[in-house]
Amino acid sequence: MGGKHFKKGKHSDKKENKKLAGKIIKIFLLFLLIILIIFGIIFIGDINVIQMIKEKTSQDTIVDIDNIPDKMEGYNVLGVIVIDKLDMKKNILAKTDDSALNISVTKFYGPNLNEVGNFCIAGHNYEDIFERANELELNDTFYIIDKAKGEKVTYKIYDKYSINPTELDCLSQETEGRREVTIITCNPGGFTRLIIKAQEER
Repeated sequence: MGGKHFKKGKHSDKKENKKLAGKIIKIFLLFLLIILIIFGIIFIGDINVIQMIKEKTSQDTIVDIDNIPDKMEGYNVLGVIVIDKLDMKKNILAKTDDSALNISVTKFYGPNLNEVGNFCIAGHNYEDIFERANELELNDTFYIIDKAKGEKVTYKIYDKYSINPTELDCLSQETEGRREVTIITCNPGGFTRLIIKAQEER
């Protein structure tokens, strides 16, 4: 009798050991699943970061500046503004005066190209300058190339309005830490100014 009880107890221990081993395996598999989920989240996060970097790179791109002249008719050239919608590409001159405005678009006010602040560009509404600026609409984009840094930044239009020549609010440098561009040109007749404001595209 005692021997039979002993054998039964040994058999019961084996069952308990198997159950314990099963529990350990389940816990291990659950732990492994949690680890895989965590790594999956990290991996997806890395993909998102890579995508953001790619998007940012597409906006701020190092470009070839060899075709941008240093000067135009004695005026220093800061860079280029390209508005694909208008099929327009113009060198940005460093100084605004009557002669410069007859040549191209000019820096009117603000920081250096593609820096934080409100870079204001002036240009006549003549043919091949800002003649078609009124065709631009909200959410249209254009880009500016800084010759000194070889950097291209894309801007998206967020406002468009007309003002009297004496109004200067459009020159404000309060941009909440963002890069902005303000295009200033005349409306037909020259009595009012057309203002087109854009922020860096993010």
